[in-house]
Amino acid sequence: MPRLAASRTLALTLLASFAPTTTAQAPTDPAELQRRAADKLAQPFLRLHEWHTDLGAAQRTAARDGKLILVHCTRSFMPCGTSIRCEQQVLSSPEFAAVAAEAVLYCHVTSHVDATADQRLAEWRGSGWPHHVVLDATGRVLGTHESHRDKSAAEFRALLAAARSFLQVERDTLAAERRARRERLQAGLQAGALDLTTARELFATCEALTAAESRELADRITDLEIGAALASVDRFAPAAQIEAGGRFVAMHRLGKRPFARNAVRDFWGGILVFQEQAATPNLELAKEALGALEQRFGGERGYRGFLDARREWLVQASAAADAAKGARTF
Repeated sequence: MPRLAASRTLALTLLASFAPTTTAQAPTDPAELQRRAADKLAQPFLRLHEWHTDLGAAQRTAARDGKLILVHCTRSFMPCGTSIRCEQQVLSSPEFAAVAAEAVLYCHVTSHVDATADQRLAEWRGSGWPHHVVLDATGRVLGTHESHRDKSAAEFRALLAAARSFLQVERDTLAAERRARRERLQAGLQAGALDLTTARELFATCEALTAAESRELADRITDLEIGAALASVDRFAPAAQIEAGGRFVAMHRLGKRPFARNAVRDFWGGILVFQEQAATPNLELAKEALGALEQRFGGERGYRGFLDARREWLVQASAAADAAKGARTF
């Protein structure tokens, strides 16, 4: 075939594929469009099984029953021979009963009555009728049938099976990703390989943690936060120590606690330094801090002097508080 003739044939074929299925004009009278829509919704195939014609109701049923939604997109504003054959021969066949048993059925009619509803066909990747799509209970598209040719009940079951297979693969993949994030966080915190921002991001996406795992990971992230607070000050300057201690008091109010040895030293030690400099120290918090330090470092010779000095201060501060309380009583 000459090149020009071949090009012309291709052009005509493409034009034909986009041409209307009939040369007749669609009506524009609202009453006639309403009548045609009502006639479509009265077709016998919709009475053979429980078909929903309200998408919200179909989604609620799917959520309740744990099923997928099989959508049959048809039209009423003009006759569609392929849609009619599907409805009379496939959706009305005894074989379709197996499909109806395993899915929630929803019939969507492009009617030219509701412009917003008419847009759904394009949203569901359809370009003609009939179009079939599988949705989950949230309305997410999980599968589409591309061809507008005649279909069979077996093809619908295969479409539903493919959608369920995709969901299972997606669940497995997401579970594997969650496990990988948790393992990365646990290993990274244990090795000291993560910065505070990365650790927080990973922790925020961790799921299926036990209470003990969650507590330990949170405490290890607190260690990073303690380190970040100390990195921004001169830890050898008394004023800077008091400033850091104030940050640790605020962290304590949020329920944060240190995990590793050095973090325990810096956190509780900083809180004690802050309380010693406070005009009205929180003696209960000071006792908690001293107890935590004694539990971790009480047996170490290098900390005896520090702990003895903190005990002496606490005794004196408690006595002063009792004296002030007694004076107020009188």
